[in-house]
Order: sequence, then C-alpha cells, then structure tokens
Amino acid sequence: MDIYTMSELVLVGQPNAGKTSLFNQLTGLNQKVGNYAGVTVQVKTGQFQKKKVTDLPGLYSLDTNSPEEVISKNYLLDLSPSGNTVLFVANGMQLEESLVLFSQVADLQLPSIFVINFKDEMQRNQLQVDERSLQQRLGCPVVSVNSNNGDGFDDLRRVIDKWSTHIPKAINLSAHAEVKGMEVDNYYRERLQANVSLKELETDYSSRVKAVEGIVRESVQGLSGTKYLSKTKQWDHILLHPVWGVLIFLFILFLVFQAVFSLSSYPMDWIDATMGFLVEWVNNTLPEGWFRSLLADGIIAGIGGVIIFIPQIAILFLLLGILEHTGYLARISFISDVFLKRFGLSGHSVIPLMTSWACAIPAIMSTRIITNPRERLALIFASPLMTCSARLPVYTILIAILFPADAYFGAQGFALLLLYLLGVVATLVVAWLVSKNTQEEEQNYWILELPIFRMPNWRNIIYSMYLKTKSFVVEAGKVILFISIVLWFLASYSPHNEARLQELHTQEQATAPANIEVSQESVNLEYSYLGYAGKAIEPVIRPLGYDWKIGIALISSFAAREVFVGTLATIYSIESEEEMSIVQRLQSERVGNTERPRYDWATSISLLLFYVFALQCMSTVAIVKKETGTWKYAIIQFVFMLVLAYVFAFGAYQLLSF
Repeated sequence: MDIYTMSELVLVGQPNAGKTSLFNQLTGLNQKVGNYAGVTVQVKTGQFQKKKVTDLPGLYSLDTNSPEEVISKNYLLDLSPSGNTVLFVANGMQLEESLVLFSQVADLQLPSIFVINFKDEMQRNQLQVDERSLQQRLGCPVVSVNSNNGDGFDDLRRVIDKWSTHIPKAINLSAHAEVKGMEVDNYYRERLQANVSLKELETDYSSRVKAVEGIVRESVQGLSGTKYLSKTKQWDHILLHPVWGVLIFLFILFLVFQAVFSLSSYPMDWIDATMGFLVEWVNNTLPEGWFRSLLADGIIAGIGGVIIFIPQIAILFLLLGILEHTGYLARISFISDVFLKRFGLSGHSVIPLMTSWACAIPAIMSTRIITNPRERLALIFASPLMTCSARLPVYTILIAILFPADAYFGAQGFALLLLYLLGVVATLVVAWLVSKNTQEEEQNYWILELPIFRMPNWRNIIYSMYLKTKSFVVEAGKVILFISIVLWFLASYSPHNEARLQELHTQEQATAPANIEVSQESVNLEYSYLGYAGKAIEPVIRPLGYDWKIGIALISSFAAREVFVGTLATIYSIESEEEMSIVQRLQSERVGNTERPRYDWATSISLLLFYVFALQCMSTVAIVKKETGTWKYAIIQFVFMLVLAYVFAFGAYQLLSF
C-alpha cells in the first residue's frame, strides 16, 4: 500500500517545537531531538494505536528550497486527506512563529490537530492559552502537552480518537481562492509549486503575521513581559552585542576547539595503541603470509583509519549539541552572518567552518543545517581547505625542517599560524567562487529564529552524538576500508619475486652512505606496485621539487594526510616515527649525488602549500559522496583541489629555487 494513502499521523512543526520528543512519546522510539534547523535529517516512522506515525523534518515555511524542508513540503503536498491527520506541534513559548507556519499548513486543508508543546514552561512563565477560543479560530482541535514527560498525553490520545478528521480553517488564502473560483487547497498547492517572486513571498508572509497577531491577541494571555522573554532579552543584550558578543563568541570558539584537541587526544592515543597491539598480536600469532599482511596492514589499518576519528567527531558534536540545545548556536549564526554573506555564505555556515578545524568529515556532515542548496554545496566544496588536525603532523615536520626551534625562536608558531590563515582565506574564496558559479537553485531569503535559552536535555544530546558518529562509521567507513585494502595491495605486492627483492636490497645497501642502513622493508616498498606508481608520477611532480620517494608518500597519504609521515619513515628506513628522528633524517637527505638538500626551502614550502590545498583524504571524499548523493561532486572537488595544490606548489618551487 502506498505510504501516502495509509492511515497515519504526520508530525509537522518548526525545528525547535519539540516535535521529535512528541514522536518518541507516541511511538516509544528514540530519535534525535534539537531546537535548531536541520537536526532531523530524514523521515522517521513508528506505530501508535495501529496508526503509522511519521516524523517529518522541521521547517520554518512551506515556501522553501531547503533540502530538508522540501522533504516535508512534498510529503504534505502528496498526503491524502482521507484517513490521515497532521499533528502540528507548536512551541508554546513562541506561539506566534508556530501559528504563521500553521497558517500555511491550514491552507492545504488537511485534517489537523494543533498541539501546543512545553506546557510546563508556559505555566512557570504564567503564559495562558484559551484553548477553546483558539480552537474556534483555527477550526481544529487544540491540546496542550509536555513532550518531555508525557503530561497531557491522555488528552491528546482522546483527541486523536475522536477529532482527528477536523479540517482547519484556511487562515490566509481563502479570499484569493474565492476570487479565482478555486478550492482553497488546490489554489495553495498550485501556488507552492509555482515560482513566485521574493516580493510575493514577503507580502504573503506579512499578511499571515497580521492574521496570526489577531488570533494570538484573542487567545493568549501573559504574552508580553513574561519572565522567559525578559531573561532571554537580557542575555541577548550581551551575546548579540557588536563588540562583546563577538569577543564572547571567539572565546567560546577557543574553548570548543581546545576541548576537541585536548579531550580527544587521550582516546585517540588509546585507539592508536589498541590498533598497534592488534597488529602486533596478528603478526605474532598468525603464520607469515598474505593473509596476515592483509589482516594487519590492510583491514586493521583501515578500521583504525575510521575509528581514530570517533573521539573528535563525538566530542565536537557533543559540544555543538550543548550550544544547540541551550539556544546559543542560533546566536552564533546571527553574529556571523554579516561577515560571511560577503562570500556567498550565511550565519549558518559558521558551524561547519568551525568544525573543519578539527576535521572536514563532521564539518561536511554538519552542512545539513544549511537551508540554501547553493550555500550548502559551496560549503561542502570549500570546508576541506580549512586546516584540519590531520594536516598538523605534516606541517610540524616540514616547519621543523625550515625553522629549527633553537635557531628561530617563535618562527615555528608564526609559520603554523600563517598556514591556518591561508586555509581560512582559501576556504572563503572558494566558497564565493562556487556559490557564484554553481547551478544549484538559490534561496533568496534566510529565516533565523532565536529560540529562548533553556537547559539542555542531556539524554537527547548524547543520543544525537551517537547517531552522527554512527553515521560516519557505517557510511564513510565502507569506502575508507575498501581504499585501505587497495592501498595495502599496491604497497605489499611487487612484480619482482622475493629473491630479486633481496638482491635489490643488497645493491641498495652497497650504494648507500656509510651512516645510512637501508631496510628490506623500504626496498620492498620502493619496488612494489605503489613504488612504481610513485616513480611513474615522478616526471609530473618533479617541477614541484619532488622525487619518487615523495611521490609514494603523496599517493599513500590519500588514505589520510598523516600517513605521509609514516610513509617517509618507512622509505628512509627510520626506526621511529618520532618527529626529531624524521626531521634529522630528512635534513640529511640529498638530491642524487649532489650536496643540495632534498628538503630545502623551495621543496619544503612547495610541500606545505600542496597539503594546504590538496584533498588528501579518502574519508572526506567518501563523506562528500554520501552527503551529496553522487560521485560527481566528490570527483570534481578532488580534481579541483588537486589542480589548485599543483599550481601553488609549482609556483612556490619555481620562484624559490632560483
């Protein structure tokens, strides 16, 4: 049976109305709850009294182009009025905003029940609603509930049983429909499906607000001067201040990312040690052969490459969830909007941009909060240019080569700061270019609701964190594991047999400098398929100042940027991956038989710029495909950033090598 003709209850409401909490109470299922746009990212279903219950993504308006809001709009447009009921969930603390949206739903003439949520907060703030008067004005049942503890649900069940077929009054467009000689629902459906001008949208919105104000005046008491409004206004007077608000935002930003780096370091070290232990256990337990190598160096390494990000993702989404549920996240968007709109972005974009400093993967996942399709695509393209934590091992090694700490005090920190700033500038420029040139339809208006401040629901925050982390591990992890196995195969197998590899090892050792010992492992890597791939691209990367050894590191680091360091350690037969050991070995490396350092200023700066711009992260490629639903954008992004990296690295090397 088609889902639109089944007998069902369809939950509709704004993102901060507690709609999904009501869904949880009705169905007994646990889903994500939040009070910020984009927190419900797909249609959820359950069962209540033999009825199907559908939780639609939150929306502010039916006049929308937002990917998530379009889901809700299209679902409502396809919904049959026969046997189906809209449970419209309104935020009782911000009733006017909810009623404006309900006026649009009412014009679709679907059977509806108007559910006023946050009953407890309304009572504490002496906010009273005359449900009988409001019911007469709306033309459908009205019931008050508290979705967090179930208060009022007995009344809601009785209303669902007896009054679920009532069709609300058309609040705004009935007069227009009568003039055109059409049914109200047909008129509004055609209007929603047509392209209307921004002026028409503004006129329609203004008339709805005026109609809603009259309804609220007759049905609500205590709306002005309530405690919750006065407290929120007092906080907003500080948090939205053009000076103090920005300083507080920057301080909170610092705390968030300091916490992400500090708190995640311990579990990441534990995961890294655990993966190392597993690899060692496999190597000591299983007989030598391809299966042991596949398990230790391919599968376990691939799994480790996925779960190593879990602490950063989980902690970041935990902190963002706290900001979201308290209501401060919307304030961050508000104070950032003026600056970001110059680059084709809005205040919503600041959250993914902030997230990118930790990792591009959760950043791209968090673009779901972006309501403008063009802006969202621009941000997905640009956010990997922000300096993520995976770049830090590469940066610190190369900066240490250029600026020894004992010779250039403070230069290392300043160089790292410049790289971060370069990433920010590149991100904004690319976002501006993509937003100006993309064919995605642009939404010409931006709605931002500032929710009241409230204590967060810790259970919902933690569950939200779990869902987002699980999404990354399950979806992106499949692609990451596959590519890890491919890289393992290329690095583990060679066109030469074992005897020939041992012979090559003997030759390499005989020609190496006296103080350098060449390991069999480095020779095996050099003459593997991956090694030959590095030598094959050497003519292409030679203008950047790179040889085949760096080429191998570039290819292998596609698994993750930080693999660059470990690959170099293997190639140069460095027993430890400690920074100073690698730095000293790279400083002693020479170009052929000359005295010219391989890692001189020109090559090191070229490498730094390459890693600033190149998308050397298969996890990011996988998540871009997942979020956009196609390989098209993932491939275009990878190629674009690769070309950008090549151009900047080429320019730097050619300029500095003179």
